Amino acid sequence: MKVLMMPCGIGMGHISRCIAIANKLSEKGADVAFASYGSGYDMLIEARAYKTVKLPDIKFYGNGGELDIKHTAKKSLDAPFILLRSIYHESKIIKNFKPDVIVADSHYSVPITSKVLGIPCILITNELTLDFSKLYPDEKPIEYLENGLKRFITDVSGLCNAILIPDIENSIEIPPKLQKISRFTGPILKNMPDEIANKEEIRKKFGLNIIDKIILITVGGSEFGKKLLKFICDASEDIECDKIVIVSGPQIEFDFNYNSDKIIKMKFIDNMMEWMSISDLVISLAGHTTTMELASLGIPSILVPIDNHPEQTKNAANMENYEISIINNLKYLNPKDFAANINSALADENLKKNAELVKKKFSMYNGTEKVIEIISNYALSSVYANKTLF
Repeated sequence: MKVLMMPCGIGMGHISRCIAIANKLSEKGADVAFASYGSGYDMLIEARAYKTVKLPDIKFYGNGGELDIKHTAKKSLDAPFILLRSIYHESKIIKNFKPDVIVADSHYSVPITSKVLGIPCILITNELTLDFSKLYPDEKPIEYLENGLKRFITDVSGLCNAILIPDIENSIEIPPKLQKISRFTGPILKNMPDEIANKEEIRKKFGLNIIDKIILITVGGSEFGKKLLKFICDASEDIECDKIVIVSGPQIEFDFNYNSDKIIKMKFIDNMMEWMSISDLVISLAGHTTTMELASLGIPSILVPIDNHPEQTKNAANMENYEISIINNLKYLNPKDFAANINSALADENLKKNAELVKKKFSMYNGTEKVIEIISNYALSSVYANKTLF
């Protein structure tokens, strides 16, 4: 069985959940390869676990922790050319690898390429609608752009054999045209929570004191996390904890000069869920994979969604509705206020109780195994159709 994974390369979440799938497929004897771009490609190259091919870059623009929709739209006037270039490169990679099935994680040119080449395609996505026009209610061009993108995403997603949503039931809106091929699988995780060792064992493994109060900061692989990192460092002396573990992605240069014994700096790590599980509080952007890991582990959090980022805003709102996360916007805070919010979250017993209840709810799902089963079934059908052998 040959599986080609083609995830969106922006941030780390898409790659992280695809690696979780790839690891399980490899255990079952599958031949897995990747094609991606951006920080996702860097992450795959650094991991050195799978054959990885570079795809043309796709970029979003912004600064100071804020996504600039207008500037991104202006910079995307050549989108049709970028789409055609992507399809050209994807087709070369697909013809070279000859997969039985293709898994595209939020990378919307892939279903077109797969359809043209007649290879089954499974789309993994946690977002099938867009809402960024709400950010600019008086600007018709943004509304027209959103409507066009919605139609594009719906039409392209409809070319897939299946759409898998790595979340619990009814967590997102599914367009009527896509409901028959869409399925909620539950979170895709590298490790199920019950497979992770207990807090005492992991802290001992990492050389950390069992009684220490630990905060984990994770900002993904994009530049948008830099402002959050600086805020944490500026606030660190006022935060009432013993250790602040900061994890930055492969494309973030952590160049802040803070030599506090309290701060532990790390570049990308592949055992993030272990670090989450030993933390008293996690502070993060609001990427979907991160929120699913936090909910599944039952860890209280402070989420700082990228400003003007509709998907992250939705993710954060879901976590706030579960009453296990506090939402902050750095635009309206200074480091001292941020430290006060962190200290309040650390002392919030209701946050901890709710996190345990949500963990129990999410424990009913094993999204990774469900996705593996679906991928394997389509790969098997493809093999029989082409009269080839595993």
